[in-house]
Amino acid sequence: MGVTMKAIIDVRREGKWYVATDLVTNVADQGRTREEAVRNLTKGLQEHYQVLLDLAPRRRTKVVEVEV
Repeated sequence: MGVTMKAIIDVRREGKWYVATDLVTNVADQGRTREEAVRNLTKGLQEHYQVLLDLAPRRRTKVVEVEV
């Protein structure tokens, strides 16, 4: 099941790296450019939510879309 969601992120430079952090989950990743950091964070968030879905009890778990 594919669900598209938006993340609220902060990207800042730390030395020669850019660090992108999701402000809701606190998942973070880095890259040599802003774009690379965001791309790496996106992949990390996909993996983070997949693990949560895999661990969730099947009968009681629902995926909902929230529009803001």
